[in-house]
Amino acid sequence: MLRRCLAENRSPTPHSRVVPRCACTPALKRFWWSVLGIVLLYALRLAWIAPGYAASEAPGFAHSCSDFAQDPLFGSLWPGTSEPKGGRHSNVLAAMVPRLSLRGTALATYEPQKVRQTAPTLEAVFGLIPGVQREIIDTPFAQDARGVVLSSHVLATVAHALIPDIVEVAVAQQTSVQTVPLRVTNMTLVARTAPGEEGVPVQIAHINTPYDLALAQADSQRSLQPLPYPAVLSYGTGDPEKPTGGLQAGDCVVTLVTSWNGKAHDTGQDHLVIGKVLAKVPVATNYLTQTKLNVNMFTADLAVQPGDSGSPVFALQAGKPVLIGLISATMYPTATFTYVTRIDPLLALADALRSATSGSSKSLLVRSPGTTNAEQH
Repeated sequence: MLRRCLAENRSPTPHSRVVPRCACTPALKRFWWSVLGIVLLYALRLAWIAPGYAASEAPGFAHSCSDFAQDPLFGSLWPGTSEPKGGRHSNVLAAMVPRLSLRGTALATYEPQKVRQTAPTLEAVFGLIPGVQREIIDTPFAQDARGVVLSSHVLATVAHALIPDIVEVAVAQQTSVQTVPLRVTNMTLVARTAPGEEGVPVQIAHINTPYDLALAQADSQRSLQPLPYPAVLSYGTGDPEKPTGGLQAGDCVVTLVTSWNGKAHDTGQDHLVIGKVLAKVPVATNYLTQTKLNVNMFTADLAVQPGDSGSPVFALQAGKPVLIGLISATMYPTATFTYVTRIDPLLALADALRSATSGSSKSLLVRSPGTTNAEQH
């Protein structure tokens, strides 16, 4: 902030000068010129300060979560809200954050008799233990996740929710093994607003495995509803080396997740999990660093569970909820760290897919808060 001050005009001599009577009129004129100068100086100072305040309020995300409680949808799910009101709004959000059910069959190889292994190996993970006769079977698989409706017919989720990485094979009576599928032979994806309902068939449109992001296209908009909150650039805007308005450690984040009965049963209800950003990069101390995390993630303290992958993560920008990412991984069951994959790389692709689907030109991408384009959210 620039500060300006008016230097005082003091005479170096200690004595006073007697002004003649005829000098009264010029002195009065100098007085008014001084007052005008001071007023002008304060006006310029306000002009310098005002842009500074506007710049500090527009970009960036809030540390405090209080504005979520004032939002019409999130406020109903805030802790302490009465159940009837919260239930109605929970149903509305369920249409915007549907449950994704992946079902299908895949070829898997396994050993007919379990062989005791002294140490786990890569070959054992893929079911390729030397000297053991293998069998191949077409076995079913199933996995559940969440997604978020960005616009008409367009959904976003995490890539690993759409790729079966482990299937279970029955080896003998009351015995089964888990192995990596060799090839998926059949697969269906359905978006549901509640467990047990028929749901809407969904087709995979794009998968970005390195960044753990995916886009899907619903065959019908029946029972689904676009999210009313914009998706924004969590990295910030402006100079790529020094972006402004990016997500920072300590910023408030919330996610909408499934309410589980025990560890596996979906109750059909959702609840908010409130937390904060711990680091702008993925931080871990175990195998997740090498196998599950990527540079497009940030670390938060959101307490989530397996099955919550793809749940949307929101922050507050200018007092309003905005979508910034999707739940990707957690150090379950300790939940020391939860990793959120940023939505940023999907925005342009989602915009292109939405345009191809609807023929509209309205952009899904939210740019700098200072933009005035009426076509931007």
